[in-house]
Amino acid sequence: MDHLVGDVNIERRRQPDRRAHPTTLWSALRVRGRRTAFRRSGEAHKAYVDCPSRRVVMLLFIVLGASVLDALFTLFFVQSGGGEANPFMSLVLSHGHTPFVGIKMALTGIGAWFLAAHQAFPMAFKGLHVLAGGYVGLLLMHGIIFLFLA
Repeated sequence: MDHLVGDVNIERRRQPDRRAHPTTLWSALRVRGRRTAFRRSGEAHKAYVDCPSRRVVMLLFIVLGASVLDALFTLFFVQSGGGEANPFMSLVLSHGHTPFVGIKMALTGIGAWFLAAHQAFPMAFKGLHVLAGGYVGLLLMHGIIFLFLA
């Protein structure tokens, strides 16, 4: 609350306004935080918030869950005589199942989290949707292949 003393406006706050500087990418990558959206119009253009919105969290769960299922289905198909379509992941798979799953989850997780941290950037937000849709499509393809193998 401000008070006017003579012609001088005295600010009663003891701490500086925390909104004086925008949220940085590094603070957006933290796990804790309360702000999931912007309060004022015009703030949301290419800026960061403290934590992802519910929609982005749901997309992250879809991407990571589908990535786990993709890894498991791929290992099942490889044991049944199939192969990995991605040349890089095929190379990783030649070193064993554990490196394959670890690197797959790390790359997917880092990429998905990066897109989630940039949720207010239109291209990143659309990219997260495309990634989730691509994984759902990949799981459907795994399901069709599974039907033909069974």
